Amino acid sequence: MAGGDNAAAQVFTVTHPFHPLRGQSFDLLAVRNNWGGDRVSYVGSEGRLRTLPVEWTDVHEPDLVVILGGDRACFRADLLRQLRTLIDEEADRFRTSGC
Repeated sequence: MAGGDNAAAQVFTVTHPFHPLRGQSFDLLAVRNNWGGDRVSYVGSEGRLRTLPVEWTDVHEPDLVVILGGDRACFRADLLRQLRTLIDEEADRFRTSGC
């Protein structure tokens, strides 16, 4: 959404269920990686530059795995495989340490 060359102003809506600005819309100034994650920049009601995590807005594109899974799975398969690898590595380390 933020990457287009549209002349019209782009607008985003706060979607986080517990944020006090939920449901309010703002003009999108930019989407940038700040504070360790992607954030949307906008001008708040007091006229100051503000940012929010992109995941708290409708700018965030939902994970395709979550969409296709239809909330039927609690965990992603790729992340479960990573966890299994870590567990196996720790088990091997425990066995070889003689404890």
